[in-house]
Amino acid sequence: RYQTFLTVVRCVRKWCKSRGLYSNKMGYWGGVNINIAVALCVQLYPLDCPASLLRKFFLVFKTWRWPTPVMLTRPHDAGYGLTVWNAQHSHRQVAPIITPAYPAMNSTLA
Repeated sequence: RYQTFLTVVRCVRKWCKSRGLYSNKMGYWGGVNINIAVALCVQLYPLDCPASLLRKFFLVFKTWRWPTPVMLTRPHDAGYGLTVWNAQHSHRQVAPIITPAYPAMNSTLA
């Protein structure tokens, strides 16, 4: 599955760069955002080959109901005093992609 993941990430990254859509600072998806999005597709379709997974990646995010956050795991507070992303306090975020590690945060915010 790791090789499938890498292949799809490389394809999506190349597709974004060729269209000038690869830049977190400019408001587009960057490396972390693409990795999380592809990882979600690998979770949803674990047995698919890279070509099929690439197709499903575009189908999933074409129909994604934004601002529903993209999450690999549910955010949790480990109790170390760091701010953790919370859906109730982030109603103005348009396309949140939440990091899976503590502290969970929206990776689309530059």
